Amino acid sequence: MDLSKVEAGMLDVELEEIRIHNIVGNIKKLFDPIASSKNILFEALCDTDIPEYLISDGNRLEQILKNFLSNAFKFTNAEGSVCLNIQLPGDKVKYHNKKLAQNTAICFSVTDTGIGIPEEKQQAIFEAFQQEDGSTNRKYGGTGLGLTISRELARLLGGEIQLTSEKGKGSTFSVYLPLKLENVSNGNGQNLSELPPKLHSHSTLETNPKPSALEKSMLGKTFIPDDRNNIQNGDRTLLIIDDDPEFAKILVRIARKNNFQCLVAGDGRSGLYLALEYLPTGVILDMGLPDIQGEEVIDQLKFNLQTRYIPVHVISAADHKHYSLNRGAVGFLSKPASENDIVDALSSIIRVGSGDLKHLLIIEDNKPSQRAISCLFDSKSVSVDFARTGKEGCEKLLTMQYDCAILDLGLPDMSGLDVLERVTKVTKETKEKLPPVIVYTGREITDDENKRLMKFTNNIIIKGVESPEHLVDDVTLFLHNVESSLPLEHQQKIRMIHDADAMLKGRNILLVDDDMRNTYALSKQLRGVGLNVVMADDGQLALEKVQSNDFELIIMDIMMPVMDGYEAMREIRKMKTYAEIPIIALTAKAMGEDRGKCIEAGASEYLSKPVDVDKLLSMLKVWLYKRV
Repeated sequence: MDLSKVEAGMLDVELEEIRIHNIVGNIKKLFDPIASSKNILFEALCDTDIPEYLISDGNRLEQILKNFLSNAFKFTNAEGSVCLNIQLPGDKVKYHNKKLAQNTAICFSVTDTGIGIPEEKQQAIFEAFQQEDGSTNRKYGGTGLGLTISRELARLLGGEIQLTSEKGKGSTFSVYLPLKLENVSNGNGQNLSELPPKLHSHSTLETNPKPSALEKSMLGKTFIPDDRNNIQNGDRTLLIIDDDPEFAKILVRIARKNNFQCLVAGDGRSGLYLALEYLPTGVILDMGLPDIQGEEVIDQLKFNLQTRYIPVHVISAADHKHYSLNRGAVGFLSKPASENDIVDALSSIIRVGSGDLKHLLIIEDNKPSQRAISCLFDSKSVSVDFARTGKEGCEKLLTMQYDCAILDLGLPDMSGLDVLERVTKVTKETKEKLPPVIVYTGREITDDENKRLMKFTNNIIIKGVESPEHLVDDVTLFLHNVESSLPLEHQQKIRMIHDADAMLKGRNILLVDDDMRNTYALSKQLRGVGLNVVMADDGQLALEKVQSNDFELIIMDIMMPVMDGYEAMREIRKMKTYAEIPIIALTAKAMGEDRGKCIEAGASEYLSKPVDVDKLLSMLKVWLYKRV
């Protein structure tokens, strides 16, 4: 959570009917595994006279309780106890907030048998980045932000926090809240007590807030000024991925003249993050990028079903035309490109992504095969045409416009290879564009034929048990945006081929974080997509783990006891086997200089807490893609 927003009063309150037994269930589900692993007795007790529900913000209340409980478990040793009590406050409670009253308030308290807090430090621990033990070699980790944020959230909810503790004898943190929150305004100035609450039970364990400005600059780092902060639903958007700032500025100027809003990335991974975040109308891609090559960017865009059908036009100084077009790009331009050429590229992006009728040519002399293939594309979005001989196929390819062609090698008058050679020769002379051609044949291909075919297409599909699904998958890549109009059976098979989570299954990663709540919750979600997760709760333990395991990626918290994340990353980078392994740094401090410090220490990428799991998974897929 961004502490500055809390302190500035910029957080909205979302009133709802919070059923108290749901709060208890959520908390028990989250902290029972932690209690078990530490051999600590954990109880949640509710007085019989408490109401069934209260009107407040369930997310904010759970955040406070999770902070209380995380601290309680951190500072309580094995065979100790932690207890969550929910009760109506007695007459002896004295409030600093005069709006609270015994008959209209409720108390949530967390009591532990931990190390306790001396009286002289009880006020200080609520200040930002302060802890009971503030030394650099302290035993217990954490940022010192949890109680600060909890105090501000309690104020936001019309309540307050009180603490009773004694050194060596444990602590009790209590939050007192009104049973019905009133006279609170949201960010739009509306009085929330005048708005009807959401009448549903609150059951969210983890929240995924909208990315802060810091996170947005990380997920597609600002390379040159663009329009990312002004994009509205329905806008025509262009993602430019190019490491040449001057050429990128030219592309932005021309695109804006043609009614595009622009996103700009100066490297491949930032471009991939922006593509997933904004799902642009189209992409202009340079192939020579500083981090990963454009070929991998195309592969990742076309593998992920969220971005697969976004038209990509390549503009590059090197000759990547053959690869680009065969991987699904809608066009290729060599640098330097004229303004007219760029306008034509933008027009092709608009045309291809428009959802207009797509045209498919099937060059096949066998009528049963014709019917079988055409049935695969039984859609109002696809028009299917046939050629039964090589000569007819050549004529249609050279005189009509198709989005894709399917070619059999065994034709009655000439081979499919002859067809490809003939139309390629003519189009080179006339400079006409040949559509993508997919070779779909039922016979074995000789080595010599394979070499000849590689001049024309990378998409050689041999007829077999699974070939129809792969044929549909390849054809929809070149037809763009027709998958949703295909029969449900074919849609499901395409999704199986492009299961993005499948690339994560069985991959070994190390999760380093001293906050048990974060570690258990995050590791559970990562294991849920098939990752093998090993955990360490400080930098020193992380070093021991990497020496005895083979990890493909490391998620590293920064602020930890014993050895912090900066030092741990520096030491890991000294190891030959981990010099290039991706490291994603996590930090709770929302400060701009942190990213530079993380990268300097050896991080590959940066993400602030609380962790947005969807964005973390996107990062994992981008960084682990080539290792599948």
